[in-house]
Amino acid sequence: MKNKDPIPDCKVTLVGDSGVGKSSIIGRYISGIFKDDSMSTSGANYSQKVYERKNQKVRLNIWDTAGQEKYRSLGRNFYKDSYIICLIFDITDKQSFKNVKEIWYPEIKKYGEKYNILSIVGNKSDLFEDEEVQDEEINSFVEEIGGQYFLVSAKNGNGIEPMFKTLANLYLNPNFKDKVEQDRSFRSNSIKLTKESMKKKNSHKKGCCN
Repeated sequence: MKNKDPIPDCKVTLVGDSGVGKSSIIGRYISGIFKDDSMSTSGANYSQKVYERKNQKVRLNIWDTAGQEKYRSLGRNFYKDSYIICLIFDITDKQSFKNVKEIWYPEIKKYGEKYNILSIVGNKSDLFEDEEVQDEEINSFVEEIGGQYFLVSAKNGNGIEPMFKTLANLYLNPNFKDKVEQDRSFRSNSIKLTKESMKKKNSHKKGCCN
């Protein structure tokens, strides 16, 4: 028997350097358990969790992408239809934040959706005494891209649940969903018109040769 009220899906993609804690963040959110992701992700891993507020539900399809340079081009495939993107850095590793700005964000802008919810996520807040990235630098970048900023710790769980809750609520906002649907409709019509145009063009070519 078919479900008359299917739960809508939302693709969530986590990107960032290898070792910043993407897998650990997802593991903490899905199971509530901390797993040290010392083993680097190869390609991508997938998890899902249903978020519910009042009478609304959304299934978060969460993709954990590999951070190693050799897998970087593969990540571009996951940006398509991803309306929530989390750019993760390690607050104790300044280079990982620099790469968010200079590598990962430009990739998202180039290959991602026209409308998406961007979040900058500083992981390992439990190691705040070793922090290498200044708040001013983070806030400046977040303001520049019009994103959200979350300071979290996959190890002790601080900030993980509120982060996904905030992002899911932003996705469920009617104004955002309307933009997404309008964009999908526009692209669908554009593809349809392009195909029809190609058919007419090919038809004329055949006619002139007969």
